[in-house]
Amino acid sequence: MAFDSARAFDLQLDEGTPVLLRVLTPEDRGRIAEAFSLLSPESRYFRFWTRFREINPRFIEELCSPDQRDHVAWAVLHRQREDMPGLGGGSFWRMKDDATAAEVSFTVADEFQGKGVATLLLAVLWVHAETLGIRRFVGHVLTENLAMRAWWDALGATSEERQRHWVMTLLLDESLLQDSHAGLRLREKLAWVREAMN
Repeated sequence: MAFDSARAFDLQLDEGTPVLLRVLTPEDRGRIAEAFSLLSPESRYFRFWTRFREINPRFIEELCSPDQRDHVAWAVLHRQREDMPGLGGGSFWRMKDDATAAEVSFTVADEFQGKGVATLLLAVLWVHAETLGIRRFVGHVLTENLAMRAWWDALGATSEERQRHWVMTLLLDESLLQDSHAGLRLREKLAWVREAMN
């Protein structure tokens, strides 16, 4: 299946919030900076593993300039609230030492955490990655980030403990997803993304 990353998709979150799912572009620099500025200190710490007030402009530039092959980035935007720069974003970078693996990361606005945004992002990144020959996602989760660790576990990811964090590995094979709430929701979103791309 050819993945048309130029398309945007209108849909609703499970609780009814109208959203737009699309790739990030260089024009999103200001949106990204504002979205990160609105994150709580805890959310910024869990995402970057350090405490700071302003995000590095170089990181923003790298994040919103995906080549759609070795670096892919998607965003979930609110279709009605102009005060909300974004509900969340997800991206992956293909690993240099293994072209079949990619490091994946997510950021979700505090107000919309726990509402399926990360699952939607994971689904679109998963399907996009499959078209590029990527077969597994690797995520790095701080030891204190119990919610994110639990989510990866519920999907069926394997873990490797490091000094400050866990390295989580998720094979992009639906048959290996757990029959948990998280696994079932991801299967639903994967089916939706595949249908939407046809």
